[in-house]
Amino acid sequence: MDYIQIGRVSKTHGIDGALKLKINERYFDDFAEAEVLFVELAGKHVPYFVEEMRGGLDPIVKFEDLDQREEAQKLSGKVLYLRESDLLPMEEESALEQFERYQGYTLVDETLGEIGPIDEIMEMPGQYMAACQYQGREVLIPLNKVFIKGVDVGQQVLKMDLPEGLLDL
Repeated sequence: MDYIQIGRVSKTHGIDGALKLKINERYFDDFAEAEVLFVELAGKHVPYFVEEMRGGLDPIVKFEDLDQREEAQKLSGKVLYLRESDLLPMEEESALEQFERYQGYTLVDETLGEIGPIDEIMEMPGQYMAACQYQGREVLIPLNKVFIKGVDVGQQVLKMDLPEGLLDL
């Protein structure tokens, strides 16, 4: 079974075992519809059934059978997952929306290594560009599928093979 990282537990809330979560905005609708979330413990994805959910982008969740603050604290900092099969069907995304999901990802070149976080995705005539800070200056990198070698969603890394000299422009 495939699991998708959707966020993490930030801390406990109150004394009844409720938890404050940080959910990746991309998965918020999927999270809001979920009846069960998974936390990786001892190498296994353990299910936690949602009893109550409240709040906005940083929701507070109460899981069934988790009634004490001490028990809940064991989940602080843990990564949250949904089963891939629990994700809502995707609407057709525009090309810009497809690339905007990489905003905030770290751009890594196969030769140069880490370039930096993607600050912004821009639509330019004929192509989309990622704006990054590299060696103290802003660089624009074309998001051409030829240059993209892989995406690590869990680590939020966009792996690219950039043409030599591109960052010198």
